[in-house]
Amino acid sequence: MDTPRLVVADYRAGSVYAVHGAAVRPFGSGVLAEHAGVLSLPERAGRPRGWAFVDDRGGALVVHTGDERRRIPVAIPGEHLACDVTGRYVVITTGMGANPDVWSDVVTVVDVDQDESVRFRTRVGEPGVLVVPDQRDGEPAIVLRHREPGAIEAIPLRDGLDVGSHVPELSGRATTDLAADGHGDAVDHRTGIAATATSRGLERFVIDQGVPRMIGRTPWPVPGRAFYLRFDPATGRAVGVVRGGPTSPGQWTAWTNHLVDVDLSTGHTRSTGLPPGLAFRFALGGGRAAVATIHPDGDEVTIVDRSGTDLHRLRTVSLPALSRPPAAGHLPWDPVGDSPAQRRAIALDPTGSMVAVTRGGDSQLHLIGHDGIDTLTVPTPLDEGGHLYWHGGAVDPVGR
Repeated sequence: MDTPRLVVADYRAGSVYAVHGAAVRPFGSGVLAEHAGVLSLPERAGRPRGWAFVDDRGGALVVHTGDERRRIPVAIPGEHLACDVTGRYVVITTGMGANPDVWSDVVTVVDVDQDESVRFRTRVGEPGVLVVPDQRDGEPAIVLRHREPGAIEAIPLRDGLDVGSHVPELSGRATTDLAADGHGDAVDHRTGIAATATSRGLERFVIDQGVPRMIGRTPWPVPGRAFYLRFDPATGRAVGVVRGGPTSPGQWTAWTNHLVDVDLSTGHTRSTGLPPGLAFRFALGGGRAAVATIHPDGDEVTIVDRSGTDLHRLRTVSLPALSRPPAAGHLPWDPVGDSPAQRRAIALDPTGSMVAVTRGGDSQLHLIGHDGIDTLTVPTPLDEGGHLYWHGGAVDPVGR
């Protein structure tokens, strides 16, 4: 089983595909936990680079390393997943899944080398998760980001690994100096600086002798806030799309968007404007970013050069329209008739030269290069846009 460069997950269909040239081939099955995404695992002694995702139906962490695929039991529905600097230890929190209310408080800690997992209970509320090295001695801590009220909680990783049977409750040291609406987390393992996106800005913190300590709040440089972050280890910057405009989700066609990145060490910010509408997620690769926006006036992919002093928009590419796009005046994630909400997943190859973007509900994958767009057909519909992962890029220790 060769490691593919580009992976397409149709989580609504429970299928995973690999793209080889112009061919889309089956690459296993599993309902990828879309919110938790794909976690890139670093190369280390005895193991090649790998990647992992939570199977939200089978209740397993699916780990791919080289030509090996393994399944390790975890609690579901998977909400967030993150690993330590070595990639040996992976932590998964749980969320709502198909349930109307948040109900699960279970956190799973996985030892990838031993194919083992243990579980403990925390506060209900879909917590975000990071694994952050302590400023004092570098010992890793499981960091849970809670909402309503906002808090950052640090639990030594060794305590998580040593929990007993029957899913006991486990708590750690915490700070409540955080807005109650945190969503989106990032960490730089080299410095131990981490951050959470809130309505107040990017709130940065460290773990100091086992205790979370806030070190600065960087206001968003444009109106609005980010909800989703990616981390670029080459620059030490957290990247997000700041959404502004009407707060009502029904007015999503009037949302404004800006790509913003923030230096986690200094708080220095950069930004550039993007087209309006629904920018669900974005991709990083090769010193660039790519953002897909959905709008009744036309869907687009914007490619941004991040390698210079400022962010520079290289080009914007028009996309074939979704056959069943979100409806103006309705929530963008609400079904349209009997169709699931359609959107797009996006990925950048590690060199930044090619963009992959899905056409949700239309069974298509677009590959955008310097010479135009090639379109590949996927065997299943890609309802809700599916999920994309391009292997071989920078390692972000949080699932994306």
